[in-house]
Amino acid sequence: MIEQNHFKEALNEIPVPSDELDLILADAFEIKKKRKFPFKKTVAYTAAVAILSLCTISSAYVSPAFAKFVTKIPVVGEAFDYFISQEDYYEAYDQISTDVGLLSTSNGIDLIIEKAFYDGNVVSLSYVIKSDLDLDLGKFPTFENVPTIDKKINNVSYEGDYIKGIGYVGMMTMKSFDVVGDTVNVLWEPTAIVIDEKTIEGNWSFAFSLNALEGTHIPINKHVSTEGVTVELIDAVKTDVNLTINYLQDVNPSVHDDWMAVEAELGAIDNLGNEYQVPYNGGVGTKGGDSGEDLTWNATVHGLNPDATSITFYPFAHLSNSQTDSKRIDFQPITVELK
Repeated sequence: MIEQNHFKEALNEIPVPSDELDLILADAFEIKKKRKFPFKKTVAYTAAVAILSLCTISSAYVSPAFAKFVTKIPVVGEAFDYFISQEDYYEAYDQISTDVGLLSTSNGIDLIIEKAFYDGNVVSLSYVIKSDLDLDLGKFPTFENVPTIDKKINNVSYEGDYIKGIGYVGMMTMKSFDVVGDTVNVLWEPTAIVIDEKTIEGNWSFAFSLNALEGTHIPINKHVSTEGVTVELIDAVKTDVNLTINYLQDVNPSVHDDWMAVEAELGAIDNLGNEYQVPYNGGVGTKGGDSGEDLTWNATVHGLNPDATSITFYPFAHLSNSQTDSKRIDFQPITVELK
């Protein structure tokens, strides 16, 4: 875990004129967006912790340029707040996430990792891309290199938007299908940011560790089949805020007489009647499978109601040869006891 107390103490001792500090905080908090609900933000002098990088506090920070430098950094949590405004369930993650607060600058572009959490299965982090120009450069940027977990490549997805005055805010999700422990080490060294047809080369670098949320392992090992496709729920990990499930699709080779691709997904309803989407975090080919479409998936139920005692999954799959030539098949539901 990143130890920040000594950084905060050092930052608190840096003399910044009160008038200038007021301008810094006013600039850092100037973000206007419609939110689904009000939430508090703690305004404190230690908000400058957002500038923490891999190096230690040094005399370079204690300079007249320090205050100007701080204004480049969004207060930790602004990107996360944006995603809360899009999906309410992020509020639960916001309360248990780690304030990473790492900045890396290259070729005039600041890349900031704000907050992150590891649920024992998936790593998620919020980040900001900004520059002094504060320009909307087009569609959401992509990266040449993606992060590794314990030095291993993993499935990565990200989404985000552009917010004037802040920059591009993004949420990245990473899933490793290798065995990982209670603590993971994340390394991210992107060498280029791609926006529309423009590639901005650079040398950004981040490294940090995260402890897993406490979770309960739930063995399942139940399967359902139809039209030559089998969906098996293997197991799940339940935390206070979500349920992450591993499942596989097993495809009879005869299915390929008519269909090229198979993609199995899940919907879910708990015993209280709450409905959930179950977006998958990625998939990998099943070892020893009879078909090239035998895949093992990992998916997450976000915002799981803490009072739910069971959840019923409704598997379905799309069989396709193209986007226009496809059909959906539905399976019998599978109920999983949570308590």
